[in-house]
Amino acid sequence: MSAQIAYLGTSVPGWVRELSSGDPLQRRLGAYALGEIGPAATEAMSDLAAALQDPVAFVRVWAAAALARVVPSGGESITVLVAELGNELAFVRSLAAWHLGRLGPAFPGIEQALHPLRQLTGDEDPSVRVEAALALGMLEGKGSPPPELKSLCT
Repeated sequence: MSAQIAYLGTSVPGWVRELSSGDPLQRRLGAYALGEIGPAATEAMSDLAAALQDPVAFVRVWAAAALARVVPSGGESITVLVAELGNELAFVRSLAAWHLGRLGPAFPGIEQALHPLRQLTGDEDPSVRVEAALALGMLEGKGSPPPELKSLCT
């Protein structure tokens, strides 16, 4: 049945094939699309789980985010996203923080992300600091922008 479900005209099996592309941007796109399809893409669960081991960090982050949307049970997705908060590349740290914030405070296991996100509010990179502060605001249920963000906007 899920073969009939599509995103941008491509079915779940088509997006799963992208996860094994030689191009990391295509693998990232495959993960993103499967996440957009969400729970209807459960047949892709094992492929997304395998993509958590991708050699390219941003692909791992997008695969973890997609897996969280396809099978919202926490576990591996949170573990990978939290691990990538320590990545040497600021872009990857920022991206992981962004995804964690969007999972929301009710996501299973999200509490393990709070301490690492707090640590990132002191990161040397401004985009990482902002994404970490925004994620914390979303996960801790604060209704206004955190002070860290306000100081960056002035």
